Amino acid sequence: MNDERLQSLIEALLDERLSASDQAELVAQFRSSAEARRLYWKLVEQDALLQDVVCESAGRDLARMAANDLSIGQPLGQSSVGQSSVGQSSVGQSSATPAAIRTSKAAWPLGRGLAAAAILLALGLFLVGNFFQTPSLRHESAKTGEPTATLSSLAGEVWLTDARQKLVKVASAQAFYAGDRLHVGEASAAEVTLIDGTRVVLNADSVLHIQQFDAFARTLRLERGSADVEAAPQSPDRPLVIITEQARLTVLGTQFRLYASDSDSRVELEEGKVQFERQSDGQTVLVAEGQYAVADAESARPLEAEALSSAWRLRHTLHRAGSRVAFSHDGAKLATASGDRVKLWDAATGEPQQMVDKVGGFDCLAFAPTNAALVALGISGKVLYWPLDAESPRSTELKIEAGRVRSCAVTHDGRWLAQTSNIDAGYLPIWQVDDAGETSLVRSIPMKMGSVAIAATSNGPRVVAGNWNGTTVIWDAESGSELARYRFRSQLHVLALSDEGRQLCGYGNATGLLILDTESGEQSILWPSGSAAVTCLRFSRDGRELIAAMADGLVRGWSTETGEATFVLPTGDARSISLAISNDGRSLATVGDKGIVKLWQREE
Repeated sequence: MNDERLQSLIEALLDERLSASDQAELVAQFRSSAEARRLYWKLVEQDALLQDVVCESAGRDLARMAANDLSIGQPLGQSSVGQSSVGQSSVGQSSATPAAIRTSKAAWPLGRGLAAAAILLALGLFLVGNFFQTPSLRHESAKTGEPTATLSSLAGEVWLTDARQKLVKVASAQAFYAGDRLHVGEASAAEVTLIDGTRVVLNADSVLHIQQFDAFARTLRLERGSADVEAAPQSPDRPLVIITEQARLTVLGTQFRLYASDSDSRVELEEGKVQFERQSDGQTVLVAEGQYAVADAESARPLEAEALSSAWRLRHTLHRAGSRVAFSHDGAKLATASGDRVKLWDAATGEPQQMVDKVGGFDCLAFAPTNAALVALGISGKVLYWPLDAESPRSTELKIEAGRVRSCAVTHDGRWLAQTSNIDAGYLPIWQVDDAGETSLVRSIPMKMGSVAIAATSNGPRVVAGNWNGTTVIWDAESGSELARYRFRSQLHVLALSDEGRQLCGYGNATGLLILDTESGEQSILWPSGSAAVTCLRFSRDGRELIAAMADGLVRGWSTETGEATFVLPTGDARSISLAISNDGRSLATVGDKGIVKLWQREE
C-alpha cells in the first residue's frame, strides 16, 4: 500500500466515514507495518492540534462579538449621560463650574471603557478555561470514580484513548481509568502503577488496555508489544489477569515479562509463578521462576514451560563509553565510539587505555587482522584508520557518486567497507582498506538500498543489502556479481551475514526476525513481528549462534542449527542498541541507550 492510499484511509477513519472493507484493509496495515502506525499517530496528533486551533478561533470570535456589542452601546450611554448631566446642571446644580462639567464628561468614557475591559477579561478567562484546557485535564474532568492506575514515569511519547475513544497525550502523573487504552511510541516507554501496587513497565511500540479493575475482576489486555510486570501480592479470589490475542495469564504474585504479537504470546518468569492458558484450546501450564512458555494461535505444539538460560555474568560497566563497540581479535581490547570520540579499553579490567577525539562520528568499528590498527566508518562518509602505536589516526573522506550515506558496514577484519545512499538512483559503493590503511573504491553497484551488511568469507567478501520494498540481494563484493535475490514482506532494517556466508539474518516490521540458509533457501522465524524490536544482530565467529540486541533492554541468543533459544540476558538497560561478541564467544559487550557499555563473561 502506498503512502497516499494509507493517508486517505486514516483520514477517513478520523472523519468517521470509513467503510467496512476499507477498515479491514487499514487494520491489516496497522498489524503488519510500524510505519503505518507511525503515520496514524502523526495524523491523529495533527487532528488533535487542529481541534485546538478551531477552539481557539471560536474563542476569539466570541470575544470579538462581545467586544463589538459593548462598543456599540458605549456611545449611546455617553450621549444619554452627557445630556442628563447638562440637564441637571442647568436645573438643580448651578454651582457646578463648566470645567467640572467637562471633566465629568471626559471621565465617563474612561469609566465605561474600564467596565467593558473588565467584562471582556472575564469573558476571556471563561473562554480560556474552556477552550485552552490541556488534554490531560479535559480527560480527568470527563472521568468519575476512583482511578485504577497512575503513570509513574514516562520516556518519549505515550497516547491514551479512553472508553469514549477520546484521544489525549499522556502527561506525567496521569491517572488512568477502566476502559483506557495506552499507546507507547516506538522509541518510548512508560511505567504504570496499579492501585494494588503492581508495577507495569510498557516497552516501545506497546498497547495496553485496562479492561476492568474493580471489586469483581482485575483484567488488563496487552494488545501489542511487551510489558515487564512486578506484581503485588494477589487476592486468591480476584487475581490480576492479563489477556493477549493467544493467551490468558493469571498472576499468582510474581515478576515476569509478557510479549504479545500477531502470531503468538510469550511469558518469561523472573520470580514466582503464573498460570498461562492458551486461548485457542484452553490448555494451561504453570510457569515457574526461570521458565518461559509460548502460546500460538494454531495450537500446533503442546503448551509447555521450558527453562530460560542466561549463562552470562556481568564483569565491568563502562560509563560514557559510546554507542558502538568491537572486540579485538584476541579479545584483549574493546573499542567504543561515541560522538566524535573513539576509546580503547582493557577488556579484562575495564580500564580505559587510549582515546582520540574530534575525529567525527562513527557507526562501525573493526580491528585489523593483527590487532595493530582500528578501522572506523560512519554515515558521515568518513573512515578512520588508527595505528594503535601512532600518536594520531588518519581520517579519509569517502566520496559517493550521489546523495548522502544512509547506512554502512565493515567486515570483522576491517578490510572491506560498504555504504548505501539515500537517493532513488542509489549506489552501493564497496571499498577496500590495505595494510597501510589506504582506502580505495573497488566498485559501485547501482541500486537503491537501505540497510547493509558485509562479511569476509572464505570465498571472498560478500555484501547484502535490503531495499524498502522487501527486496534483499547478496553480491560478490569483489566482482560485483549478484549471487542471490530474495523478496520479503517488508524491508529488513537490521541485517547480518555469517562469516562463511551460509546464513543470512534480518529483522523487519512485518517479517519479524528471520534466518535464511543461502544455499538451500530454507528460512525460519526466530522472533515474531509486533513484539519487541531488534536493534542489532551479530553472528558468532563459528556461525553457530545468533545474538540480538532488543528494544526492551534484553539480549537474546539462538542456535543457528536448531533455531532454539540459547540464552536470554536482561542487561538492566531500558533499551539495548548495539553489541559485540568476542571471537571465542566467551565475552559479550552490550550498549544501553545512555551510552553505558557492559562487559559480560560467559560462564561454563
